[in-house]
Amino acid sequence: MRSFELKYADTKLYFGLNVVEKMRNHLNGVERVTIATGKNSARLSGALKDVETVLKDLELDYEIFDKVRANPTVEIADELAEFIWENGSDCVIAIGGGSVIDTAKVSSVIALSGGKAKDYLKGRKAKRFLQLLAVNLTHGTGSEIDRFAVLTHEKEKIGISIRYPDVSFDDPKYTLTLPRNQSIYTTIDAFFHAYEAVTAKSTNPFVETLAFECAKIIGENLPKEQKLEEKYKLLYASMIAGIALDMSPAHIVHAIEHALSGINPKLAHGCGLALVGARAIYWIHKHCENSAKILMSLIGREVKSAEEAEKGFREFLKSVGFDERLSDYIGKDDFRDVERIVFGPLKYLLNRVSFEFTKEMLYDILEKSL
Repeated sequence: MRSFELKYADTKLYFGLNVVEKMRNHLNGVERVTIATGKNSARLSGALKDVETVLKDLELDYEIFDKVRANPTVEIADELAEFIWENGSDCVIAIGGGSVIDTAKVSSVIALSGGKAKDYLKGRKAKRFLQLLAVNLTHGTGSEIDRFAVLTHEKEKIGISIRYPDVSFDDPKYTLTLPRNQSIYTTIDAFFHAYEAVTAKSTNPFVETLAFECAKIIGENLPKEQKLEEKYKLLYASMIAGIALDMSPAHIVHAIEHALSGINPKLAHGCGLALVGARAIYWIHKHCENSAKILMSLIGREVKSAEEAEKGFREFLKSVGFDERLSDYIGKDDFRDVERIVFGPLKYLLNRVSFEFTKEMLYDILEKSL
């Protein structure tokens, strides 16, 4: 398992075992640090201990904000920004998955550019932001390498383009403590980053190269026992899918999932994508057959029609142990709210495909996913 580093857009990324040690090279002139985490994963994975060791060796003052949760709200981002300001921090270190890194992106902007998180969801632009280092703990987010952040405001989950991390660290050993269901959820997130990137209007040959390689790695490794070698490969797949997504952003499946987990915050993002993904693939395949067909073949499902694509993805989910249903999280009474959100604040996501996505298609996806 070879370590390497790369520069993409504004982010310097270190990939491999023990790469957090490289953090020492990026803290020159820093005096006070805010560490942003959730309640458990940073500690359980060992990442927090490793980061604290670096900070203590450099004799840097730091405080820990550990209130970030899944499907974070604008209120949490505002609270973190205030914590950063009151702490007098000149650097933020996010240790977590997409929820933590996304929240830290927005909060690092608020701390210097002012305003509230909801202002940025409504179009306010970042003028300045604090240095942000991201220690990624999942193989699904892509947030350590892309410019996006997703927050929830009044049960509406909105994604924005806000900033890249300055430096990111992908160490597969930190993903070993992910429960099996979370490993599945986060990997399915990476899969749909690839699938939607390659079926969007903005796709290109480079995006296809990244997306196809991501799908191949996932197809070969997610069904296996999750040892360090598999984690290394899945983390790499997630990272390159993050770059693909950054160049050719998500659309229909993410739009529906954002609406669902905005309504029910207990729904994990990757789980929501898996729940509606099979039937969404049916409709996308009808209009983007060539790229979608190749991607499905790379997860071991040779398909000749939209029906076979849907069936193939359901079989793949079953093969890796995913057996949940949409009815575990929402009911038909919620469909109107999903429609309102998808065709309201999230309609911009629907415009990223080359065909018209209709309300009838949405209701069909929801019905077939229950």
